[in-house]
Amino acid sequence: MKKIKYDIAEEQLPILEPIKNTIPQWYKDSERHVGGKPILSPSNNAMKLCVPFLDTLTQGYSIPLICDVQVLNTNIGQECSWKTDPDPLSTRDSMFAKTLPIPTGHSSTHYVWKLHIAMQLPKGYSLLITHPLNRHDLPFTTMSGIVDADFDLHGGQVPFFLKEGFEGIIPMGTPIAQVIPFKRENWQSERSLGLWDKATLNSKRAYMVTSGWYKRNHWKKKTFE
Repeated sequence: MKKIKYDIAEEQLPILEPIKNTIPQWYKDSERHVGGKPILSPSNNAMKLCVPFLDTLTQGYSIPLICDVQVLNTNIGQECSWKTDPDPLSTRDSMFAKTLPIPTGHSSTHYVWKLHIAMQLPKGYSLLITHPLNRHDLPFTTMSGIVDADFDLHGGQVPFFLKEGFEGIIPMGTPIAQVIPFKRENWQSERSLGLWDKATLNSKRAYMVTSGWYKRNHWKKKTFE
C-alpha cells in the first residue's frame, strides 16, 4: 500500500484524514430508490446507487479547517474572524489573479487557506488539490491545483472564494480541500473505431438488471486510510 506522509505545524491542529470520514449528512439521508421501494420499469434508482458519485466523496484525503471561522456581513463586505493561532486564512491582492473568473454567486474578495501541514508522496506521484468534490453545500469554493509532491512539500496557500451573502460559523474540521494522489504517467489520445458500439452493448447489459451491474463487473475498491 502506498503512503502519503504528513506532519502538522502544531500538535493541537486537526490532522489529515480520509475524506470518506466527512461524507455529508445530505448524502447519508438520500434514497437508494425514489419513493423507497425499487421499481424495475421505469427504473427509480436514485443518487445513492450511483457508485461513481460515491467515489467522489470517498477518494483521497481531507485537509480540515484548523479552527472555527466566523463570517459576518458588514457594510464593507464579509469579514472573517477566529480566536486562535495560527491563522487559518488571509486575503490577497486581487491583482495576483486579476483575470481569474470569480465563481458565480461568490464575493469578489480573494481569500487563501493557509495550510499548516507538510506532505510527501512516493517517487513518481503527484497530488490533485481541489474543492471537495460535489460539496456544493459548503459556503466557499476552493480553487484547484496539481503539485508534483514527491518531496517535502510545505503547506503553502490555496485560494478560495466565499459564497456571496454567507454569514455564520464554518466549523473546525470542515474539509476545505480534497487531496487525491495519482501516479505521473504519459498519455496519448487515440480514436478507437467500434468502441462506441461496444460501450452501447455494456449499457444494454446494465439495464438488464435492477441495479449494480457496474459495481459487480467493473468497479474496483479504492482504499484510503
